[in-house]
Amino acid sequence: MADSTRSLIRTLRQQLGMTQEEFAHEIAVTVSTVNRWENAHAEPSKLAWKAIKDLARQRGLPAEGLRTLDSF
Repeated sequence: MADSTRSLIRTLRQQLGMTQEEFAHEIAVTVSTVNRWENAHAEPSKLAWKAIKDLARQRGLPAEGLRTLDSF
């Protein structure tokens, strides 16, 4: 997993003001899955990326952030 992906997930979660537990619950994955993403031990699936993007849109992430997400 690229550092940029790991960094993006952590930054997004923090911008949303969410703990790993809250973030995991919102996108229907386990806390350990989010932790593995943020520590570069695993990579989100296409379905997980869709859930992450949907959450960001629902929470009103600025357009620039959404464009960054759309590149994944």
